[in-house]
Amino acid sequence: MRIIRIIKQRVHSLLHRSSSDAELQGEIEIHIRQLTNEAIAAGMSEAEARAVALREFGPLEQIKEKCRDTRRVSWIQDLAQDFLYGARMLRQSPGFTVVAVVTLALGIGANTAIFSIVDAVLLRSLPYPDPDQLVLMFDVPEKRPDALSSISYRDFTECRDQNRVFSQMAGNAFHDLTLTGAGEPFIVNAASVTPEIFPLLNAKPLAGRTLLPDDGTRGAAAVAVLSESLWRSRFSSNPGLIGQSIALDMRSFTVVGILPASFRYPEGAPHQDVWISVMQDPLFGPLTSKPGVRLLGVIGRLKPGVSLAKARAEMDTVGARLAKEFPAQDSGLGIRVEPYRQVVVRNVKPALLILLGAVALVLLMGCANIANLLLSRATSRDREIAVRSALGASRARLVRQLLTESALLGLLGGGAGVLLAVCAVWGFQPWLPSDVVRISSIHVGGPVLWFALFLSFAATLAFGLAPAFLTTSCDLQTRIKEGGERSGQRGGRHMRSFLAIVEMSVAMVLLVAGGLMIRSFALVTSVNPGFDPKNVTEAEVSLPQFQYSRPQQWTAFSNELLVRLHAEPGLHDSAVAAPLPMDRQGQAAFAFSIVGNPPLPPSQSTTADYATVSPGYFHVMRIPLLRGRFFSEQDSPSNPNVAIISETLAGRYFPNQDPIGRQMRFGFPPNSNVPREIVGVVGDIRDVALSKKPGPIMYVPFAQAPLYGGEVVVRSSLTVSSVAAGIREAVHSIDKNLPVTDVESFTDAIGQSISRERFRTFLLGSFSAIALLLAGVGIFGIISYSASQRSQEIGIRMAVGAQRGDILRLILGQGAKLALLGLGSGVVFALLLTRLMESLLYNVSATDPLTFAGVAIILLGVAVTACYIPARRAMRVDPIVALRYH
Repeated sequence: MRIIRIIKQRVHSLLHRSSSDAELQGEIEIHIRQLTNEAIAAGMSEAEARAVALREFGPLEQIKEKCRDTRRVSWIQDLAQDFLYGARMLRQSPGFTVVAVVTLALGIGANTAIFSIVDAVLLRSLPYPDPDQLVLMFDVPEKRPDALSSISYRDFTECRDQNRVFSQMAGNAFHDLTLTGAGEPFIVNAASVTPEIFPLLNAKPLAGRTLLPDDGTRGAAAVAVLSESLWRSRFSSNPGLIGQSIALDMRSFTVVGILPASFRYPEGAPHQDVWISVMQDPLFGPLTSKPGVRLLGVIGRLKPGVSLAKARAEMDTVGARLAKEFPAQDSGLGIRVEPYRQVVVRNVKPALLILLGAVALVLLMGCANIANLLLSRATSRDREIAVRSALGASRARLVRQLLTESALLGLLGGGAGVLLAVCAVWGFQPWLPSDVVRISSIHVGGPVLWFALFLSFAATLAFGLAPAFLTTSCDLQTRIKEGGERSGQRGGRHMRSFLAIVEMSVAMVLLVAGGLMIRSFALVTSVNPGFDPKNVTEAEVSLPQFQYSRPQQWTAFSNELLVRLHAEPGLHDSAVAAPLPMDRQGQAAFAFSIVGNPPLPPSQSTTADYATVSPGYFHVMRIPLLRGRFFSEQDSPSNPNVAIISETLAGRYFPNQDPIGRQMRFGFPPNSNVPREIVGVVGDIRDVALSKKPGPIMYVPFAQAPLYGGEVVVRSSLTVSSVAAGIREAVHSIDKNLPVTDVESFTDAIGQSISRERFRTFLLGSFSAIALLLAGVGIFGIISYSASQRSQEIGIRMAVGAQRGDILRLILGQGAKLALLGLGSGVVFALLLTRLMESLLYNVSATDPLTFAGVAIILLGVAVTACYIPARRAMRVDPIVALRYH
């Protein structure tokens, strides 16, 4: 009860301060009256008695403060007073306040925006129970540890049944299927899985059920689970869809469940629309019986208490046993186990951490700028600080007041920064690489707001502590005698110079990083891809496996499609290929052997990218022929199998030889051992990405190695929409149930392939520009303040004969000295830090001397320009006026 009474008293004194002070004043008057009465009783007059009572009682105001302190709420009242006083001081200097808040908003806003991406991609927990227990498994050759591949269905079942470290294990593969009978033909993203994946990821259906173990057996009924988005968009949220049939690739599947929109797997990939058993998949189902076909990605959940090291050791044992039992397919192969999150963020983590470090440096520069402004502003407040000290204010009390003003700036800058971050996150969503957007939704939520609040507090300490302590460090008598003109300058001169050097140093690091990224991006975009993408339009056409089940049908369809396209005005320059360069679904790479050369063990097999193309493909894409001939209509299934190889493959595997006439064995699984005669060598192309050097490529005629669909490429002067309409008309004239998707110009496709490089170059370039602006403003502010403080010195110099040119050199020399010191230290830090971004650069060294020299010249030029304005002002100082004023 006593504690409750004390709390009530303190709350009352806080909310009703005037009445509490009145009660305190009444108690003091009672004590003074008692002392006065005692003095009167001793024979004094009333006036003398009151004077003695007041002396005996002590200083009234100090006693009042001590009594207020016993309430333990005075610090709250003092803080409120400090905030009100600080707000008045900021309102009296609107220019300073606006500059400081805008500077902070840029730094905090940029940091918050980048952190929102980092939080979504790297920090936010994956949407599965115990996500740290999830791992992915790959086949990997012992001699090539980076060549990760999928696992065959046979090896998957062996791993699932033999291991002792996983509580659950599931397989999955992904491709497109054609949905018909629900409006226009529609391509859906299909996940072919083993049923274990749903309990492994704790996927609960919105309606119906998921796949059961019996659905994963050979010969089971074909069933499908739909995503909520597909159910709502194509079936109008029909609750009676469960139990009905839908047509996927012209095969009937019974819908057994709906998965909620919140469920997604895998992270970083497009949303899956349909989930079916891999055994019932029109494409992958027949391949499950072929142990040499590695088609499944494998995910597993570790048993509680099992470490990653133990799981790896267990799978090493299983992999060795498989290699011994099945040497034809598994000799020289091991099983790699990697944490699921690590695989998901592997490609984006380094760039995001570098960007986060870059924006932290931008905020550091902003804090240095504001600290310099506060130091300069504190000079004009020296008399105020001295008077407050003379009236009894302690140094701690003064520091608290100044820090409160800094905290107000921090809160205002933080609030503006959050608004800026929200706008930035919304604005750069279209610029984000697709693999970043798909990992998790990016927004300014709770953790990001806490981060912004922390940044505001950290920034307040960063730019407020040094000015607060320096401002209150001078001798009281010196302050009152000299005022702000000299004492403030003497206290903060070295700190201001140090902060200017730090700004130049940080700007050097940021501009070098931005310059390297810009140079790298310019080189990537200017590289010759090996083909001409201008005026080329691509479109994807997929054939339903259930209806088009035989290769002869695939060949007949592609031949008929090309005949109809060639007959259309403006579309005659067309071809079919799969896959195309820069294909969003990736490239196909297969092992090959050269007839006549000794065979290599599986762990050392040679691989090359693979493409099946129609005869006109090389002409449409403008890929040059270097030797031999192109494919022709005579390269049909009834004639000998032929192939064309790229220049890199010819140079690497046929050194100092003519490959024309030689034979290679390769092919699309399961027909992976087909002998083919090399009839031509064509120029190299960059088929993976512009930043990747050309690798070996094998081309085969589409007629001899058809696929159940492919991509149409048309070179035409018509618009993309006109070409798309022509392709759709030609396709639908053959089969009206076939969709034509992913229509875009090849130039746009190439642009999409470098979206990651474009995004990080844009951000680093923007941060570099902000750093350059802050560095110029910082140098300008310091030299302007220094010149104004040295007006007496300049007046004396001019009075004794100094010319204006001497004054100009004096001021410019001071600024150049600070700039050169900053550049020198910045070069050292840049040499150390830019090595962290070597993996992000293309054909540019992290220590590129041209970039370093260019940035140094630009920064020095900006610094000298920033110094020139105050130098010109100093040259116009009238020595008589300056000496009279001082």
